[in-house]
Amino acid sequence: MTSTSERSPVLPSEHVLLGILGLFMMIAPASTDMYLPGLPTIRHELGAGAAATQLTLSYFFLGFAFGQLFWGPLADRFGRRKPMAAGIALYIFGSIGCAFADSIDHMMMWRFVQALGGCAMPVIAQAIVRDVYGPRNSARAFSIMLLVMSVAPIVAPLVGAQILRFTTWRAIFGILAVFGVGALLALWRLPETGAVNGRQAGGPRAVLMSYWYLLRDPHFIGYMVAGGAVFGASFTYITGTPLVYMEFFHVSPQVFGVLFGINIVGMAAMTVLNSRRVGQLGPYRLMRIGIIGCAIVTTLLCATVWSGLVLLPLMVVMLFLFMSLRGIITANSVAGALANHPTRAGAAAALVGSVQYGAGFAAGGLLGLLNDGSPRPLVTVMWGFAVLALIAMTTMLRKPQGAH
Repeated sequence: MTSTSERSPVLPSEHVLLGILGLFMMIAPASTDMYLPGLPTIRHELGAGAAATQLTLSYFFLGFAFGQLFWGPLADRFGRRKPMAAGIALYIFGSIGCAFADSIDHMMMWRFVQALGGCAMPVIAQAIVRDVYGPRNSARAFSIMLLVMSVAPIVAPLVGAQILRFTTWRAIFGILAVFGVGALLALWRLPETGAVNGRQAGGPRAVLMSYWYLLRDPHFIGYMVAGGAVFGASFTYITGTPLVYMEFFHVSPQVFGVLFGINIVGMAAMTVLNSRRVGQLGPYRLMRIGIIGCAIVTTLLCATVWSGLVLLPLMVVMLFLFMSLRGIITANSVAGALANHPTRAGAAAALVGSVQYGAGFAAGGLLGLLNDGSPRPLVTVMWGFAVLALIAMTTMLRKPQGAH
């Protein structure tokens, strides 16, 4: 491992380090997936429509997208630990607010606050990886972190479904607040990794200049847009499947948790494969394979659903293939985007994350707009994002230097 500071920080072992960073990366899937089984209950208890209920997810994604634009530059300016601690505290506050929400509008507001704080964790965790591992080994480190993170999407919906058997959906947000406290305690195990002599000085103008510098790099934009579009398709799946599975196909919350978890197992398996092959094949080549595969799978899924062949087993299999392929895209797109920007790692991770969660917000809005009670909006929006990823990859990342 390499350090960017003048005096190398005393780091915990690699397993502990990546385990803690993986914990920080868990915040988004834990905060979304744990309450997915409760969406129908929240909808009825708060007297909201399907579109308004889905907006509680969309506002979370919007907060995640918006907040990262601030936390990333703050981490470049003031170091990694203090901004992350502030973000975690805001996340805990927002989680408690969600637990006591008495209307769908209040739920949307508190979900936005929760995300505004929570997004500090993954964006700064990615910057820490760039600090410690440098451009050459970041993709492998990201793969291991994502493998740790994949525990959350598997366990969270199952935990949420079991909570609903014994108590109300409000307890789910209480548990998320406790998760935030645990993340705050874990943060104290990490030293400061942002080099003092490499920090970005200045105020808002310097922040804007950092973003302007990054957005003039077509290599960065290509990885950011391609990876962000795949995230958009994934968030379409996350936002749309609860109502499709539980209200269209009439599966129970417990069965939904199992179906959701199976897909994440596939993604975790491909993440392991990526960590073992990325040194041999490179991030660009593996990401290319994954994006082409996602485009093919979503095209087939869209064609079958629109032809009237709407079968639960078919959807489960096709969505499993899509989410599995995502396992060889995410780590490589982030590592590729951050590779050439060591002193702007926080800002670069912030832009990447903002595009990812901005795509998630757009996915929720599109699903709400197109909602007709069938799986057609779900598969159509997923297909659109997959095609966008394919276009970004083929037009912006055609040259060999994209494969660092």
